[in-house]
Order: sequence, then structure tokens, then C-alpha cells
Amino acid sequence: MARSKKDQIAQGALKAFAQYGYSDTTMDAIAEVAQVAKGTLYYHFSTKEELFLYVIERGVKMLIDSVDSVMNRGDVPLDQRMIGVLDEHLRFFSEHRELCLLLLSFFTGHEQRDQMIGKLLAGYFSTMERYWAELKQAGHVAEEADVWSLVSALFGMAGITVLRRHFRKERATAADEQTLRLLLSGVLRVPQR
Repeated sequence: MARSKKDQIAQGALKAFAQYGYSDTTMDAIAEVAQVAKGTLYYHFSTKEELFLYVIERGVKMLIDSVDSVMNRGDVPLDQRMIGVLDEHLRFFSEHRELCLLLLSFFTGHEQRDQMIGKLLAGYFSTMERYWAELKQAGHVAEEADVWSLVSALFGMAGITVLRRHFRKERATAADEQTLRLLLSGVLRVPQR
């Protein structure tokens, strides 16, 4: 299926924002990276800020959808779904490196814009906090573990692991996944069967 012009622009904008940062990205640069005429770009997005927020909102929605697809698998025990969520973060961030970079460095220096981005990310964090709280309530997470801290750590661990590999031009390895699972094993309690 062919991408729409709006999708093509959004993908180009994501690459430009990840490469140059918000401040140094121009609409001209986005048009060039997206390989569209400036008139086409302005037809779909009247400002750089509008386009930036669209890219972030779309990316966060994709991340939430990918996590939801794992957590909503009723045929898999809850504690195993959480391990699956870790795997899904690694997969998602590996496949969407520019988005990963943008999400981990989203502060643009503009208070109102940063607050809007923070609200978009709040949907992701709320979703993850709900899952961890469910795990904790079911006895799969150590009682002393703080749900908010766990969610932040998971996001950071997966994102930074992928970015480190990206900047070093290395491929992700099974050791990355195993190390993150080992870190999680300190808070996850697998019931004895």
C-alpha cells in the first residue's frame, strides 16, 4: 500500500527532527528530506510546530498500540506479558530509532510545546503504570517497588539500550535483552507453579 503524502511528510519530518533537533529543523529541510514540494508540505501542515506535534502524537500512539497488543494477550500469564512488554519496547525502539531519539530528548526549550509533548507522553506512562499496578496487585511485583519508578526505568532502559547500539553502529544482541530481563527479575515475582 502506498504511503499518503501526509505520512511521507511525517516520516521525513521525524528524520529531520531527530537529525537536527527541533530548533535547527526548517520547513525547507523537512520538504527536502520528505521529498515533497514546499506547497505540498504547507498544504498538510501550516507550521513546523503543528508538524512536530503530529509526529510525536503519532509516534506515542504507535508505541502505546504496540505495548497494548502484548498486554492484552489473555492467553499469556500476566507476569510473562510484562516480560513481553520489555521485548516489545526493544523491538519497537529498534525499528523506530528516530522516534526513540526524539522521545528521549523531546525538550525543545519552548515551555508550551514541551508541556504538550509531556501530555502526549503521559498517555504512554499512564498505560504502563496501569499495567505495572495490575502486576503489583496480582503479587507479581515486589511490594516495595514503586510503579512510577519502574515505568520510567523501563522506558529509559529500553530506549537508551537501543540508542547506544544505534550510535555505536552495533546490532542489538540477545545480551541486551537478557541484561534488561535480569534487571527486571529483581522486581518481578514469578509465582511457583
